Amino acid sequence: VYIKRDDLLRLSKSNISGNKARKFLSLNELAAEKFPDVLVSYGGPQSNAMLALAAIVHSKNVNEDIDSASSNAQRIARKRRFVYYAKKLPRYLRQQPNGNFLRAKSLGMELVELSPWRYDELFGGESGGSTTPPMQLEPPTSAVGGEAEVDNDSPLSCLWVPQGGASGVASRGARLQAQEIVEFWHRNGKGLPLAVCLPGGTCTTALLLHRDLKEILNRRRQNHEQPLDIQVVVIPCVGGDEYAQRQMSSLDVVVGGDGKDLPAILKPIQSQPERNYRQKTENLPKQTDRKPKGYFRFGNPDIDILETYNELKEEYGILFDLLYGAPAWTILLQHWSDKTAQHRHNNESPIAGRQIMYVHSGGLEGISSQLTRYKHKGLVDPKSIQ
Repeated sequence: VYIKRDDLLRLSKSNISGNKARKFLSLNELAAEKFPDVLVSYGGPQSNAMLALAAIVHSKNVNEDIDSASSNAQRIARKRRFVYYAKKLPRYLRQQPNGNFLRAKSLGMELVELSPWRYDELFGGESGGSTTPPMQLEPPTSAVGGEAEVDNDSPLSCLWVPQGGASGVASRGARLQAQEIVEFWHRNGKGLPLAVCLPGGTCTTALLLHRDLKEILNRRRQNHEQPLDIQVVVIPCVGGDEYAQRQMSSLDVVVGGDGKDLPAILKPIQSQPERNYRQKTENLPKQTDRKPKGYFRFGNPDIDILETYNELKEEYGILFDLLYGAPAWTILLQHWSDKTAQHRHNNESPIAGRQIMYVHSGGLEGISSQLTRYKHKGLVDPKSIQ
């Protein structure tokens, strides 16, 4: 198994890393004078995308203050803002801010809290929120499209970034990622087929990577270069396969596709036996109910996810977060169990007969707050949380 360590990516000035460094590369590199006055987005209060956007906006303000020779009044007038919509905060988070929420607030994020019904009215739907700002949403959400192309001739330029960066803003980073994968596999693949596996929330990265890989591979064939068989496989971590398919289909149409040519989706093995690769967990409560679970409920502490997290950390020395990385690997490892070898080699599994490259998407900044939730459920020793 190859691990593509996107978690080690770190963008200059904003210092954002991992998958969000890919998604928001074009925003990070946008010159300060071309950056919008207001960036607007929405989502959960511990979102990695939320923190990344807050860091980018903050970096534009800080670096302009350092580099600009304009007057102080001009700098204040041009100060960029990040406005973020979320559901009403839970009481514990309001009383004791922590994790990504605390960091984003310290970077200047302006939080707009909405009642659950109002939030769902604005941002709900079968395919998640819209790639354009809801009509009912009051200014400053004047949208501009494309890859961070901003009209700064207007009195107040605004950029709408859908939840998780599910828009064309993420295209540039995906193209670079596709090029890196193709170049690596051309040198090291020995002609074998490859499955590029990655966890999915909005599945934006998976969809854009799939599109860019197909374009590069088609161009190689036209130029009579060595053919490569590379397939993108997304492992849904928010919702299930039907939700992931709707999300990707919707975004594919927005970026010029027909909504039908999508990445493969790795599904849980429903008849999941007890794993023979199970990590020893002397300090964890014993769990005798090993009934099939299907996809995990996003953000919900689960002992299977925790066991995978511990196994990968202690046996292989790699940290994965508990919202995307560990749940994705829990499903991926089901396809490697000895008792499911027959399933692995039939047509139901998109990784059958392929080498595996897993894209480590980062998100490690939130591990502490995630483990705190496991502590409240009695699944981890409080002393083990730093």
